[in-house]
Amino acid sequence: MAPAINKHCDTLDLIRALAAAAVCVSHIRALLFVDYRAGLHLGLIGQAFYFLSNYGHTAVTVFFVLSGYFVGGTVIRQVAAGTWSWQRYLGERLSRLWIVLIPALILTLFWDRMGLATIGGPFYLGTEGNFDQRVNVAAQLGHATLFCNVAFLQTLYCGTYGSNGPLWSLANEFWYYLWFPACYVLVGRRRMLQGLVVLGLALGSMVLFQPLLNGFVLWLLGALIAWIEKRIPRRAWRSRYPVSTWVSGVLFLVALAATRWQKEWADEWTVGFACFAFIACVLREDVRLRSPRLSRLAIAFSGFSYSLYLTHFPFVLFLIATMIGHRIQPDGYGALVFIALLAACYVYAYAVYFLFERNTRRVQRLIQQFHPFGTKPEAETAGRVGS
Repeated sequence: MAPAINKHCDTLDLIRALAAAAVCVSHIRALLFVDYRAGLHLGLIGQAFYFLSNYGHTAVTVFFVLSGYFVGGTVIRQVAAGTWSWQRYLGERLSRLWIVLIPALILTLFWDRMGLATIGGPFYLGTEGNFDQRVNVAAQLGHATLFCNVAFLQTLYCGTYGSNGPLWSLANEFWYYLWFPACYVLVGRRRMLQGLVVLGLALGSMVLFQPLLNGFVLWLLGALIAWIEKRIPRRAWRSRYPVSTWVSGVLFLVALAATRWQKEWADEWTVGFACFAFIACVLREDVRLRSPRLSRLAIAFSGFSYSLYLTHFPFVLFLIATMIGHRIQPDGYGALVFIALLAACYVYAYAVYFLFERNTRRVQRLIQQFHPFGTKPEAETAGRVGS
């Protein structure tokens, strides 16, 4: 008999950790360095840096596919096992999102108020010229915007809170979390009237929030992987030589490169479908990281990727605006500053993770004591978000 397969795949942790790093690197580069343009004297290394550090938005597409696999997979498994409960599901998802979001919003207020009080200027007025910070931060720090972001309505009825532009994707995630089970649970449940009411509400919100639908299709690609995996268990897919993983991995890299070179046809859809194929092949052939050290690093950095995503921007904006005050050239000095800022972001994000995110399961267990949902939260990384 073949040995049981550990469902946790550290290769997916590596993908998520790299996607989070891509977002952070992209934002630091845009805030710190002058824009890439003709006449900017760069060597081969400098050109490669500008090329590779421009994948922040693309990385969110990867997060959507991963989120669809993990969170959509949770729904699929619970419906199949007959343990599905809206109460349990919403308790897990909301606690997972809010345990970092609420501290992130408070920290955004702190850093933005500190920056406005000490330096202000173009970085906080949105007039400095960089692509990633183009709003008047002071105008986005009101109570209405705060509660709008807590309710996951940013980009729909309000802007993102303060300078924290990366919060835009959290609205997508939250509504995808609702839309998918509203549609899927109806298929596997007998209480048709209740299911139809929930489905009607979901479809109504889809009409209201049409800008989110493109990302939802990408999210569904991840859920499709989980659905296929449920029908064909991973043990039956095992392959000694991961040929399809290598081929799909190369195609995924080609798709990523094409978004820089062939923008007329290569977009988030190209990356999304290539990512879908790559992740499906990784799981199909059960590809794991061979180096134990790399595996530990991937799991560790993936573990606080959500905290990194939600907290880094106001923090690094404050540091650059107050300590440097303007964008600089990508020379040797700039490289040292960039590395220092990146390291500071990771230390800061880990501190937020240590105080808040790592307690997610504990909070969910406390919620269950007041609302017995019947089963414990799933032990795998199903709740991890990709924005």
